[in-house]
Amino acid sequence: MTTDVAAAAYASVRGHLRRRPVAWLCAVLCLLGAALIIFEFAAVIRVFPGLAVLALALLLITLGIGVAVLRRLRPFQPPPRAWTWSAVAWGATAATGCAIVANTGLEGIWFKEAGIDFGSRWAAALTAPLNEELLKLSGVALIALGARRLVRGPLDGFFLGAFTGLGFQVVENWTYAMNSILASGGVNGSADVSQSFTTRVLLTGLGSHWAMTAVSGTGIGFLLAHDGRPARKRIVPAVLCVLTAMAMHWFFDSPLLSSVWGIVGKVAVNFLVALGFYLTLRHRARRRARAFLLSPGTALSVDLLTRRSRRRALRRVPPTWRPAARARTSAYLDVVEEHAADST
Repeated sequence: MTTDVAAAAYASVRGHLRRRPVAWLCAVLCLLGAALIIFEFAAVIRVFPGLAVLALALLLITLGIGVAVLRRLRPFQPPPRAWTWSAVAWGATAATGCAIVANTGLEGIWFKEAGIDFGSRWAAALTAPLNEELLKLSGVALIALGARRLVRGPLDGFFLGAFTGLGFQVVENWTYAMNSILASGGVNGSADVSQSFTTRVLLTGLGSHWAMTAVSGTGIGFLLAHDGRPARKRIVPAVLCVLTAMAMHWFFDSPLLSSVWGIVGKVAVNFLVALGFYLTLRHRARRRARAFLLSPGTALSVDLLTRRSRRRALRRVPPTWRPAARARTSAYLDVVEEHAADST
């Protein structure tokens, strides 16, 4: 018994030390991204501080709602909060800040090489799918490697990508609000903020970055899945997920279907693609989990699969025992999720 405990402690410490460099790298890159954003918009914030705070407040509300909805939609149980907010932070800072620099450089190349007319129409569609999707995805990969135990398969990659994309989406929307204020000289700043919020949250929000990065993040889930499939069987679906996300982004930013109804159509396409991924992954995970719980020798109940049945069971437990019951249920769900991710 003493040997087993020592071995477990050693494995825990070794895993912590192995994750620490990844955590530090993520933290440094997030600080760098935040510094780039502040540097880029320092003048606008200094001249219009009230409008900057107003735009940020509106978008923080949408961030809170988005995070709550995504956490609720994850099957079995919500992800750890640290895992969730690490992904949001990467998208909001490292990916967004670096994208500002990278997009400026690549768009300049399109304008220079292909002309102003082509650049004004196609530069965004040819730039953002490359720069932004890869920058967001790099954070998904880093966080997944740092929390290897928590990314069991494609479904976990989907949600990690969705949280990352949501963070990027919120801060990018804020930068667009700042640019609209600057373009109008701040004459009617509140209206500019409101219009930006309406367009980029209420009109296009459902099919924007959260959906794209959820799809590409699924690819990271395929690569790091806790199953015995050979690497060659992981790479193809992972690459297809990334290419699908880039295609979604290209279509979203392209000058095609530029009317209001055309934009609504683009949003609907991206949303339905992400929804299709989610429903497919959720169905497969629940099917595998149910098969595990019903298999001979498993002492756990299928009631674990639904939040309602778990709440009902918890109400039957004396109040003083409920914290221990919650911890035990969470441990059981970890086992269920591990089997649900195994696609071998």
